[in-house]
Amino acid sequence: MKALCIARKTLLELAREALSLGLMLLFPVMLIFFYYIAFGQTDDGLSSYLKLLIANDDSGHIGAELVQIVRETEFDGEPVFDVELVAGRHAAEITLREHKASLLLVIPQDFTQALSGGPTPTVVSLVGDPESDNFSFAQGFLDDLVRQFARQAAGLKETVTVTYEFLPGTGTMSDFDFGVPGVIVFGIMFVTITTAETMVRENVNGTLLRLRLTRARARDLLIGVTLAQLVVALVQIPATLCTALAFGFRSHGSPLAFENSHSDGTLLLAMGIGLLLTLSAVGLGLIVACFARNDGEASNLSAVVGVLMVLISGAMYPMPDAPIATIAGRTIQLYDLLPPAHAAEAMRRVLVLGDGAGAVAYEIAAMTVLSVALLAIGVFLYQRLQMQKG
Repeated sequence: MKALCIARKTLLELAREALSLGLMLLFPVMLIFFYYIAFGQTDDGLSSYLKLLIANDDSGHIGAELVQIVRETEFDGEPVFDVELVAGRHAAEITLREHKASLLLVIPQDFTQALSGGPTPTVVSLVGDPESDNFSFAQGFLDDLVRQFARQAAGLKETVTVTYEFLPGTGTMSDFDFGVPGVIVFGIMFVTITTAETMVRENVNGTLLRLRLTRARARDLLIGVTLAQLVVALVQIPATLCTALAFGFRSHGSPLAFENSHSDGTLLLAMGIGLLLTLSAVGLGLIVACFARNDGEASNLSAVVGVLMVLISGAMYPMPDAPIATIAGRTIQLYDLLPPAHAAEAMRRVLVLGDGAGAVAYEIAAMTVLSVALLAIGVFLYQRLQMQKG
């Protein structure tokens, strides 16, 4: 089949372009490493960034008991706070202004007296920067903790017990785990660059002219190039995922991906999602190739377009609400018109939360429609603007 011959030729040419092929395969692997350095190195729980200063001015023993309770507070089996006792407020406030601590807890001198039946109530102060996320987070933990401790120390009975329940797959998820699917999507979109470079090179080198003199058709070239890019994606996706697993990436859903017999199905589903997204990247590369005059223009333009599509789709970072319609009770956001948005959501739910194909059916269907549409537009434009000219 002519398309297979063209696919083989394209792969051999990519192999000779070691720098471009290496960049495509290694960039997401390197990005996983950077994500690990930034977000994945700590196993110390919240205490790794919620440093709490405590000024215990209490003249009695209950203040020390509160300090001990705060030290022992845990979330998901890990300490919530890294507690440091300070002698006065002046040095502590300097530390807070330098963002070296999240919050200062001031236990007043009459704390024990007030909770032991003293004539007047007492005031426990939480000091910090209200614009700091860490302050808000620490305050949310401490406020209820101090109130409950004070009621118990004063001998009052709790009439209502509040418990917390977390959605499956949340609560223990790290920023590193959450970011890995987006990195995989980002890497796949690099196919836009290699496709644009390949198609422009075929034009510049006269391949298109020679094809018109043979029995090979335009579809053979386009199918062959698409197959070659799919092969590259088949190598890139497992390489990126294996790197993430080596750095501690783990699923948080049920069943746990990569830890039982469901791991093969999870990997295959993730590969299928990635290959669907590759079709959209090929289509985007074909569109770019219609307007680039040389390899340099193809590389620069496709890099800008591909990276921009990933960033505004919310694949790497959360995007603000931009609703454009509501269909069957589902709100359609503006960036839902981009294939990477659905690919990232599907990847995240499959790899991080352990969802199956049924749970991401909408994302897969939407991505399929958008990817096929983008590929069809790319094929149509390339045939009209490049294959048929001259």
